Amino acid sequence: MEFLQDIFSLVGRVLIAGVFLWASYEKMKNWNATVSYMKTKNIPHLNIILPIVVALKIIGGLSVLLGWHAHIGALLLLLVAVSACLKMHDFWRLHGPERNMEKLFFMKDVAVIGGLFMILALGAGHFGVN
Repeated sequence: MEFLQDIFSLVGRVLIAGVFLWASYEKMKNWNATVSYMKTKNIPHLNIILPIVVALKIIGGLSVLLGWHAHIGALLLLLVAVSACLKMHDFWRLHGPERNMEKLFFMKDVAVIGGLFMILALGAGHFGVN
């Protein structure tokens, strides 16, 4: 049973880290579009905030993926995910189809946040660099 727990922990880490690493890649690839979208959400100081967000996602994502200080990586990703959840997916301020779409993104982020809390609590498991 312990072996299965380690396998499941590894799969969970790969999937969660993949979300953040892919999002970082997309933000860098589509930098101007990302800036434009973030402006619609009234995010201040984008020239500072966006590079920090991308860096946190990459550092945290690699940490979780490799299982190297996964709890610290999960904490970094929690900072980004909770902030994005509250600021970028503020469905409670919207109406119509846009509200439903943002609510879906919000709930997805809540699920990912739950997974990050699991990593924070349980660590990387046996298949980590630590």
